[in-house]
Amino acid sequence: MKKICNILIFSILSMGLIISCHKVKTYSDIPEVHFKSYTTDRFIEPVLQNEVKSVELVFTFVDGDGDIGLKQSDTISPYVDEYKNNFFPTLYVKDNGKYKEVENILVSNYTIPYIEPQGQNKTLKADVKVKFEYTKNDTLFNYDTLMYKYYILDRALHQSNIDSTSDIIFEN
Repeated sequence: MKKICNILIFSILSMGLIISCHKVKTYSDIPEVHFKSYTTDRFIEPVLQNEVKSVELVFTFVDGDGDIGLKQSDTISPYVDEYKNNFFPTLYVKDNGKYKEVENILVSNYTIPYIEPQGQNKTLKADVKVKFEYTKNDTLFNYDTLMYKYYILDRALHQSNIDSTSDIIFEN
């Protein structure tokens, strides 16, 4: 009886060990972005009473070595000038059924803040929300359909894939 009990305990421990030793999925050190969703809003800005259209873009990213984001103290090369931001959108408007890139207008680049990966596996996966606002004074305000193409850079300056949103439609 004792021998059967020992075999049973050994079998259960062996099965537990096998189940718990699953291989950790690895990801590339080059970040990857994917469009997730967007929301739009229209409102009157309270101070100047300007009508505003806003778009909140949500995308996901995964980075195998977890070196996403910049610290506030990252103010020396290469994180100045060209690399002071790490999210780079390009805006397109739909005009007569075709998209055209909006040039000569400031579409701000943004900085995803530094994220400290925890544990041995440094892979980072996260959702990022970015909000764009356009006032009645912007020429873009007159368009009802927009699209963004965007990419991110990690701290090693690896550029992600370029992804795009679906049609972003403002209802009148």
